[in-house]
Amino acid sequence: MSVLVIAGLDSSAGAGLARDLAVLAGHGIAARVAATAVTAQDAGGGCCVHPIPAAMVAAQIRAAGPVRAAKLGMLATAEIVAAVAETLPDVPFVLDPVLATSAGAVLLDDGGRAAMIARLIPRAALLTPNLPEAALLTGLAPGASLAELAAGVFARGAQAVLLKGGHAEGPEAVDWLWCPGRAPLRFAAPRRAGSRRGTGCTLASAIAAHLAQGADLPTACARAKRHLDTWWGAGP
Repeated sequence: MSVLVIAGLDSSAGAGLARDLAVLAGHGIAARVAATAVTAQDAGGGCCVHPIPAAMVAAQIRAAGPVRAAKLGMLATAEIVAAVAETLPDVPFVLDPVLATSAGAVLLDDGGRAAMIARLIPRAALLTPNLPEAALLTGLAPGASLAELAAGVFARGAQAVLLKGGHAEGPEAVDWLWCPGRAPLRFAAPRRAGSRRGTGCTLASAIAAHLAQGADLPTACARAKRHLDTWWGAGP
């Protein structure tokens, strides 16, 4: 049983492909990989990005072989988004819209964001933005309500969205799963002090792993949320 991961390589291994592969291995899932960029990132927020040529990304996807699900992370450029859209296998995929580093370095250009909205968001089984990413994707103000953000991504064609609450406040980190025509589902864990890189990658990859194993979307999200909390609590 395999999951295809399409993402960038983080030299610190705190996020990106290295984090995705660790999560899948922990779930007993074999990984297939298509690297989209090589990045040099440090603890101080410095980041240098070298995108992989789009034709090479497409070749990696075609060579990956059969998979049960996919997880998409950093895509870097509009050309890479187009290549992914054209070659992605017809399997459920989780789209983690990696737009920038936590320090603000751009990881998807403006053309790439437009291409993602047009070509990938409507096909994704699940979109997993944090609140700032959801605001950028919808064009809404950063203080928009969860209902407004959910309506905004559905207007972009999304099938389902998990709005992650890591940037909110309160004693719990609460994620909300929104599907059209259904009441939103709440997934909560104690809010951990400080910050840790790779949380978005960890959650999205864990969801993809559970989808590959046959779980429905609410079950996959619930299990992935528990995995994320356990991983964070275990420390580096």
